[in-house]
Amino acid sequence: MKVYDLTHIIEESMPVYPGTDSPRLFPACTIEKDGFKETLITMVTHTGTHIDCPKHLFQSGESTDNKDISSFFGKGCVLDFSFLKEEAVITKKLLLDAENTINTSDFIILHTGWARFWNFPKYFGNFPVLDNQAAQYLSQFNLKGIGLDTISLDPVNHELTNHKIVLSKNICIIENLNNTDKLIGKEFLFTCLPLKIRNGDGSPVRAAGIVL
Repeated sequence: MKVYDLTHIIEESMPVYPGTDSPRLFPACTIEKDGFKETLITMVTHTGTHIDCPKHLFQSGESTDNKDISSFFGKGCVLDFSFLKEEAVITKKLLLDAENTINTSDFIILHTGWARFWNFPKYFGNFPVLDNQAAQYLSQFNLKGIGLDTISLDPVNHELTNHKIVLSKNICIIENLNNTDKLIGKEFLFTCLPLKIRNGDGSPVRAAGIVL
């Protein structure tokens, strides 16, 4: 068995969605002063590699605490779109060739190669995104989640149309994944367990791909 870490490190200097407060990590207790170390962390629920639950956009949507834990674990598949250029759109036509794979997977991960721009301003730029028709197409499958190696399922500072399409079907969104290229062509189990936050709209996760 090999486990692939698909998660970015949480640190104060990390990229966050434009307009979002950066995380703060404060030494609440130290070994020198208190004999043990504890860190006070302040951050929004959609920081770093994280999950969006339906509660993110819908008042009555499922949250991190009432969504069944099995919703965050299952068979994964990476669809490789790294051949696309900037400002490219992932269309339904591009997804059709993978229909059988999508139909037998719990999680679809869209690999664009954009994670290489993490910690650079370009990360927030013209990354490839699904068009609305492609989002509608994916939402018809019995998926638990759609993962991506970009900051959002929609372009930055646009209406969250793709989010609404996907989350309305109780399909979670996992954003800011890393190392997804390592799972291209492999059969693997995917896990993105969130913190069990009361009425949680989302949560940072330690995402992983497990090749048995």
